[in-house]
Amino acid sequence: MKIVTYAIALTLTIGLLSCASTLQASEEEPTVLEAPQLLFLNYEMKTYGNKKSISLINQVTTDGRLKQHTDYNPNPDLGDLECVILDKDSNILETYSIKNPLLKIVEYINDSGHFEKKILNLDYAQFSLKLQLNAKAAYAVIHEINPNGNIKLKTTKIE
Repeated sequence: MKIVTYAIALTLTIGLLSCASTLQASEEEPTVLEAPQLLFLNYEMKTYGNKKSISLINQVTTDGRLKQHTDYNPNPDLGDLECVILDKDSNILETYSIKNPLLKIVEYINDSGHFEKKILNLDYAQFSLKLQLNAKAAYAVIHEINPNGNIKLKTTKIE
C-alpha cells in the first residue's frame, strides 16, 4: 500500500512540475507588427506616333496580402514594360515585367470554323499593377524594354 501511495504522490508531483511555466516574465510591450498592405497602381498608356506616354490614374493602398505574382510576365519581350520598385535612396527592391498593354491578341473563329489569332496595335490602353507593398518602397518606375536600352516612361511616388 505504501508503494502505491508513493507512486501516486510521485505522479502528482511530476504532473504539477510539468505544468509550471518555463517562460520568463517580460516587462516589455509586445511589438505590434504592421498589417501587410497591397498597392494598386492604375495607369493609362497612350502612343503618339513613335512616342509613348504613361500617366497615373490613381493609386490605392489597402490592407491585404498578395497570393501570388502570377499576372506578371517572367520573360519580357521587346516593347513590354518593366516596373521597378525603389526605396528612398533609389535602391532596387523588386522588379516586375508586364506584357505590352498596347498589344492585344484576339482569338476568333474564321469562316471555315478554325481558330485564328489577330494582334491589335492600340493607341490607348489602361493597365493596373497589384503589388505587395514593401515598407521601404518609395517610388515605382516604369520602363519600356527596348533593344537600345530601357526607356523610362513614368516615375510614381508611392504614398
